[in-house]
Amino acid sequence: MSEMGTTRLSVGDRVIDTDDDNPDQAVVIARPPETTIAEWEFPTNEGPMTTADTNPEYPADAQLVLVSFLSDLNGYWEEWTDADPADLRDGVEANHVHRYGFPEPRLAPVDQSETSPKNTESSDDEAEPPEQFRPIIERLEQNEFTVSYDADEQVIRVEKFGVEHTIDQEGTVGGESGIKNRVKSIADRFL
Repeated sequence: MSEMGTTRLSVGDRVIDTDDDNPDQAVVIARPPETTIAEWEFPTNEGPMTTADTNPEYPADAQLVLVSFLSDLNGYWEEWTDADPADLRDGVEANHVHRYGFPEPRLAPVDQSETSPKNTESSDDEAEPPEQFRPIIERLEQNEFTVSYDADEQVIRVEKFGVEHTIDQEGTVGGESGIKNRVKSIADRFL
Protein backbone atom coordinates (compact mmCIF):
# COMPACT_ATOMS: atom_id res chain seq x y z
CA MET A 1 0.00 0.00 0.00
CA SER A 2 1.35 3.37 -0.89
CA GLU A 3 1.35 6.27 1.53
CA MET A 4 0.75 8.83 -1.29
CA GLY A 5 1.38 11.97 0.73
CA THR A 6 -0.74 10.80 3.64
CA THR A 7 0.53 11.27 7.16
CA ARG A 8 1.14 7.86 8.63
CA LEU A 9 -0.70 7.67 11.91
CA SER A 10 0.52 5.85 15.01
CA VAL A 11 -1.37 4.11 17.79
CA GLY A 12 -2.10 6.66 20.51
CA ASP A 13 -2.31 9.65 18.13
CA ARG A 14 -5.24 12.01 18.67
CA VAL A 15 -7.03 12.54 15.37
CA ILE A 16 -10.10 14.11 13.79
CA ASP A 17 -12.27 13.08 10.86
CA THR A 18 -11.45 15.50 8.04
CA ASP A 19 -14.80 14.79 6.35
CA ASP A 20 -16.70 16.06 9.42
CA ASP A 21 -17.45 19.80 9.57
CA ASN A 22 -17.52 19.67 13.36
CA PRO A 23 -15.30 16.72 14.31
CA ASP A 24 -14.84 15.18 17.72
CA GLN A 25 -11.38 14.05 18.76
CA ALA A 26 -10.59 10.36 18.58
CA VAL A 27 -7.59 8.23 19.51
CA VAL A 28 -5.94 5.75 17.15
CA ILE A 29 -6.22 2.41 18.92
CA ALA A 30 -4.89 0.22 16.09
CA ARG A 31 -3.37 0.43 12.64
CA PRO A 32 -3.42 -3.22 11.56
CA PRO A 33 -0.51 -3.69 9.16
CA GLU A 34 -1.49 -4.53 5.59
CA THR A 35 -5.21 -4.29 6.42
CA THR A 36 -7.36 -2.31 4.02
CA ILE A 37 -10.74 -0.68 4.52
CA ALA A 38 -12.22 -3.38 2.27
CA GLU A 39 -11.22 -6.00 4.85
CA TRP A 40 -12.78 -4.45 8.00
CA GLU A 41 -16.39 -5.57 8.50
CA PHE A 42 -18.91 -4.37 11.05
CA PRO A 43 -22.59 -5.26 11.62
CA THR A 44 -25.44 -2.99 10.48
CA ASN A 45 -29.22 -3.36 10.25
CA GLU A 46 -28.76 -4.18 6.55
CA GLY A 47 -26.16 -6.85 7.28
CA PRO A 48 -22.35 -6.78 7.47
CA MET A 49 -20.65 -3.85 5.75
CA THR A 50 -17.02 -2.91 5.27
CA THR A 51 -15.38 0.44 5.89
CA ALA A 52 -14.91 0.60 2.10
CA ASP A 53 -18.72 0.31 1.67
CA THR A 54 -19.27 3.35 3.89
CA ASN A 55 -16.37 5.33 2.38
CA PRO A 56 -16.84 4.97 -1.40
CA GLU A 57 -14.88 8.16 -2.09
CA TYR A 58 -11.69 6.51 -0.77
CA PRO A 59 -9.73 3.72 -2.50
CA ALA A 60 -10.75 0.26 -1.25
CA ASP A 61 -7.07 -0.52 -0.64
CA ALA A 62 -6.59 2.45 1.72
CA GLN A 63 -4.94 1.57 5.04
CA LEU A 64 -7.45 0.83 7.81
CA VAL A 65 -7.13 2.79 11.04
CA LEU A 66 -9.24 1.92 14.10
CA VAL A 67 -10.18 4.75 16.44
CA SER A 68 -12.25 5.30 19.56
CA PHE A 69 -13.73 8.71 20.31
CA LEU A 70 -12.59 10.51 23.47
CA SER A 71 -16.17 10.69 24.75
CA ASP A 72 -16.44 6.88 24.51
CA LEU A 73 -13.04 6.29 26.07
CA ASN A 74 -13.76 8.65 28.96
CA GLY A 75 -17.22 7.16 29.46
CA TYR A 76 -16.29 3.48 29.45
CA TRP A 77 -12.63 3.30 30.45
CA GLU A 78 -11.48 6.06 32.77
CA GLU A 79 -7.91 4.71 33.03
CA TRP A 80 -7.28 4.73 29.28
CA THR A 81 -4.90 7.69 29.54
CA ASP A 82 -2.58 5.58 31.72
CA ALA A 83 -2.44 2.73 29.20
CA ASP A 84 0.55 2.10 27.02
CA PRO A 85 -0.34 2.71 23.33
CA ALA A 86 0.39 -0.96 22.62
CA ASP A 87 -2.37 -1.91 25.08
CA LEU A 88 -5.07 0.47 23.77
CA ARG A 89 -6.81 -1.99 21.47
CA ASP A 90 -7.01 -4.72 24.12
CA GLY A 91 -8.19 -2.19 26.71
CA VAL A 92 -10.87 -0.84 24.37
CA GLU A 93 -12.17 -4.35 23.75
CA ALA A 94 -12.03 -5.33 27.44
CA ASN A 95 -13.96 -2.19 28.45
CA HIS A 96 -16.51 -2.44 25.60
CA VAL A 97 -15.52 0.93 24.12
CA HIS A 98 -16.84 1.28 20.59
CA ARG A 99 -14.25 1.43 17.84
CA TYR A 100 -14.66 2.72 14.31
CA GLY A 101 -12.74 1.87 11.15
CA PHE A 102 -11.57 4.77 8.96
CA PRO A 103 -9.48 5.09 5.82
CA GLU A 104 -6.19 6.58 6.99
CA PRO A 105 -6.37 9.49 4.49
CA ARG A 106 -9.66 10.60 6.08
CA LEU A 107 -8.00 11.23 9.47
CA ALA A 108 -5.68 14.05 10.48
CA PRO A 109 -3.60 14.42 13.61
CA VAL A 110 -5.14 17.00 15.92
CA ASP A 111 -1.98 19.10 15.94
CA GLN A 112 -2.00 19.30 12.11
CA SER A 113 -5.67 20.13 11.82
CA GLU A 114 -6.92 23.60 12.47
CA THR A 115 -5.65 24.01 16.00
CA SER A 116 -8.17 26.66 16.97
CA PRO A 117 -10.93 25.03 18.99
CA LYS A 118 -14.45 25.06 17.70
CA ASN A 119 -15.66 28.63 17.79
CA THR A 120 -18.60 28.21 20.11
CA GLU A 121 -19.11 31.91 20.81
CA SER A 122 -20.15 33.02 17.36
CA SER A 123 -21.63 29.77 16.13
CA ASP A 124 -25.26 30.87 15.81
CA ASP A 125 -26.17 28.63 12.92
CA GLU A 126 -26.22 25.31 14.78
CA ALA A 127 -26.13 24.45 18.47
CA GLU A 128 -23.69 21.85 19.69
CA PRO A 129 -25.31 18.71 21.10
CA PRO A 130 -24.30 17.83 24.66
CA GLU A 131 -21.26 15.55 24.90
CA GLN A 132 -23.44 12.61 26.01
CA PHE A 133 -25.32 12.70 22.68
CA ARG A 134 -22.26 12.58 20.41
CA PRO A 135 -21.61 8.80 20.47
CA ILE A 136 -25.33 8.18 19.90
CA ILE A 137 -25.39 10.56 16.94
CA GLU A 138 -22.28 8.92 15.45
CA ARG A 139 -23.73 5.42 15.83
CA LEU A 140 -27.11 6.45 14.35
CA GLU A 141 -25.39 8.09 11.37
CA GLN A 142 -23.35 4.91 10.82
CA ASN A 143 -26.69 3.08 10.67
CA GLU A 144 -27.83 5.52 7.96
CA PHE A 145 -30.27 7.50 10.09
CA THR A 146 -30.66 11.22 9.42
CA VAL A 147 -29.79 12.88 12.72
CA SER A 148 -30.06 16.45 14.01
CA TYR A 149 -29.92 18.10 17.40
CA ASP A 150 -32.84 20.30 18.45
CA ALA A 151 -31.37 22.78 20.95
CA ASP A 152 -34.75 24.28 21.84
CA GLU A 153 -36.21 20.95 22.93
CA GLN A 154 -32.81 19.43 23.86
CA VAL A 155 -33.48 16.24 21.92
CA ILE A 156 -31.87 14.33 19.09
CA ARG A 157 -34.19 14.07 16.08
CA VAL A 158 -33.72 10.79 14.21
CA GLU A 159 -35.32 10.00 10.85
CA LYS A 160 -35.26 6.91 8.64
CA PHE A 161 -37.74 5.62 6.08
CA GLY A 162 -39.79 8.81 6.54
CA VAL A 163 -40.41 8.10 10.24
CA GLU A 164 -39.08 10.47 12.91
CA HIS A 165 -38.06 9.61 16.46
CA THR A 166 -36.66 11.75 19.27
CA ILE A 167 -34.18 10.90 22.03
CA ASP A 168 -34.12 13.06 25.15
CA GLN A 169 -31.26 13.47 27.64
CA GLU A 170 -32.58 10.62 29.80
CA GLY A 171 -32.54 8.27 26.81
CA THR A 172 -36.32 8.17 26.34
CA VAL A 173 -37.17 7.44 22.70
CA GLY A 174 -40.31 9.00 21.26
CA GLY A 175 -42.01 7.87 18.05
CA GLU A 176 -43.54 4.70 16.70
CA SER A 177 -42.49 2.04 14.21
CA GLY A 178 -40.42 -1.09 13.94
CA ILE A 179 -37.16 0.88 13.96
CA LYS A 180 -37.97 2.45 17.33
CA ASN A 181 -36.39 -0.60 18.99
CA ARG A 182 -33.17 -0.07 17.00
CA VAL A 183 -33.06 3.61 17.97
CA LYS A 184 -33.72 2.68 21.61
CA SER A 185 -31.00 0.01 21.66
CA ILE A 186 -28.44 2.56 20.41
CA ALA A 187 -29.61 5.19 22.92
CA ASP A 188 -29.55 2.67 25.79
CA ARG A 189 -25.98 1.69 24.99
CA PHE A 190 -24.67 5.23 25.48
CA LEU A 191 -27.05 6.88 28.00
